[in-house]
Amino acid sequence: MARTLVCLRYFLIGGAIVVGVCGLIESICASYFIYQLYEYSPLTPSNVCGAPITLLVMGLITCTIGWCAWQFLDFTNTGQVIIFSISLIIITIANTSAGIWTLVRHEQVDLLPTADLEQVFKHAISDDKSLWDHMHSKLHCCGINGPADYHGQDAIPWSCCDTTSGANPSDNKGVCATLYAIGCQHVVMKRTRSILLHVFLLALCTILLQVCFITCMSCYVKACRERRERRKEIISASQSFARASKDLGTNDNLLGQQMKYSKAATDI
Repeated sequence: MARTLVCLRYFLIGGAIVVGVCGLIESICASYFIYQLYEYSPLTPSNVCGAPITLLVMGLITCTIGWCAWQFLDFTNTGQVIIFSISLIIITIANTSAGIWTLVRHEQVDLLPTADLEQVFKHAISDDKSLWDHMHSKLHCCGINGPADYHGQDAIPWSCCDTTSGANPSDNKGVCATLYAIGCQHVVMKRTRSILLHVFLLALCTILLQVCFITCMSCYVKACRERRERRKEIISASQSFARASKDLGTNDNLLGQQMKYSKAATDI
């Protein structure tokens, strides 16, 4: 019993380190997802960064708690385990909320209203032109709904030209033969849903790891309680034998039983 508890205690110390490292990984991944969502902010729906921001904060807190557990806790008493478990339960609840929030937003992501798109396009041809050129080139799209958005303008941006297409011969002398036909709005919507799905998977993996570790700590607390109860029973039995031997006089058999219970209590 004692060896089992010692093994469990060292397992919890190692598990706390693993949880802390996973918290750091969670923060890094969440930061990357936030960057991806803000990369094409003009066409990205609102209220989609709340879940990854929550995962970022919870990951940093988890990493801090794991470091504190590695530095200051040895899980020698159940009080430390209970405090650590409560902290992880709160973090797990927050991660679960972020995962549910992500699924809800994944289903609610929709195209921007027409009034907003008009304002976005005004910035696309003036202040945010470099951002839109980057968007066209990287996402292989053009305008909001397609190249037709630029028909009222002097020219279609060169970034809308499909330079990888075989329809662009080398002797076109700077004339674009093929334009990207897809509008960036649909591409960004699809990309946003994909990012939100990855955010949900990150939250799910984090929750599963934390639930497993909380379960292990619960088993350790239960084993410690059973050990204390068994030790109390043996000590109580040993004291009963001691009183009986004192009342009836010294008896080798009673002394042997008393020594046996005393040794058992010490081993536990």
